[in-house]
Amino acid sequence: MVANSSPTDSDHSTGYKVLLVGNYVPDKQFSMLRFARLLAEGLNAAGIPNEIFHPPVRFGKLGAKNRGLGKWIGYLDKYLIAPLSLRRKLRKIKGPCVVHICDHSNAHFVRWVQDRPHLLTCHDLLAVRSALGEIPQNKPGFTGRQQQALILRGLRRAACIASVSGATSDDVARLVCPAKELGHVIPNALQELFYRVATGAEVKIPALESCLRLAPDTDYVFHIGGEKWYKNRNAVLRIFRALADRHPHLQLVTVGPEFSETQLESTGCAGVAGRIHCLQNISDPQLVRLYQSARLLLFPSLMEGFGWPIVEAQACGCPVLTLDLAPMNALNATEELKIAAGSDWGWVGPAADACESQLAESAEARAVRASTLRQFAAAFSNHASVQAYAALYEHCLEVQG
Repeated sequence: MVANSSPTDSDHSTGYKVLLVGNYVPDKQFSMLRFARLLAEGLNAAGIPNEIFHPPVRFGKLGAKNRGLGKWIGYLDKYLIAPLSLRRKLRKIKGPCVVHICDHSNAHFVRWVQDRPHLLTCHDLLAVRSALGEIPQNKPGFTGRQQQALILRGLRRAACIASVSGATSDDVARLVCPAKELGHVIPNALQELFYRVATGAEVKIPALESCLRLAPDTDYVFHIGGEKWYKNRNAVLRIFRALADRHPHLQLVTVGPEFSETQLESTGCAGVAGRIHCLQNISDPQLVRLYQSARLLLFPSLMEGFGWPIVEAQACGCPVLTLDLAPMNALNATEELKIAAGSDWGWVGPAADACESQLAESAEARAVRASTLRQFAAAFSNHASVQAYAALYEHCLEVQG
């Protein structure tokens, strides 16, 4: 599938075109699809012709999914059909062209574009590190290890890699090859809606009641995240449990799967389960409202490639509690909400105390803080990201062309 998102080839005001290699749509990797879409929109605004190439869905019409037999069906498209389709697409492009592989999980395409100026964006190497045995909490099976080995081989073939954070860049330098063009760090950008909110533009946002059945003046702490181990959702529950006794009316609102009874029991939250609200299928405008109305976001991830929710929350004026670990600490503008995590749960107390200070702030102090956070988040603009990538495209054309 090729999504056209550019002027025609005759309109090349820059003298080159960018082919963005996106993800296989049936995999529903929404954050990566969003990354490619944001980049295409920014390139259009900058007058840089581009197209998004998605691996075509051929065998996938039989039922491609991101698990089970459907996953193997998708592999036929991604590893057999897509490389040939990509080569055909490149042959049709006249004039200089930079190929940008937008997600490192598609690094296997590098071997098919090595005769073209190209670069690859690396979002994180958590899965690769797991396959290498560096992360004992996550042990992939045999096929998972083989897939990550394939990705690592592709990364090592790449002529140029841009990482979304300094932490990811450090992993790339350590695991791929420190001598290559791997030192580029280009942070992810906010979606347009969040950027508009951060900069004070007029945006239509729904009422809180449209996504949360609580009174509009209810105090709540917020969390967004899935069930992956590094999201550290048990820590969210432990922090809330410590706060619940001090604030009898405080609620916990999450966007993600329901907590299991085992999680609630082990964290002491079974007795306050009625004050925990799990939401799903939330739209971006609703998410803005949830951020805006929350007292703070709890985001105690143990590791991330970037950490989009940290920046999104601050764009909406919501302070964020994170662990004092890269890259989360670099994205958090509130020093007192960066918590040093130990090997046990002893850090939960200090984390709850830091949250307590936020909850005790006056409305005036909260308004001042919110303004500061929005200004900080506005630096993560799509314009800034695209300008950095455009400079890198020109570098690739000069060095690899």
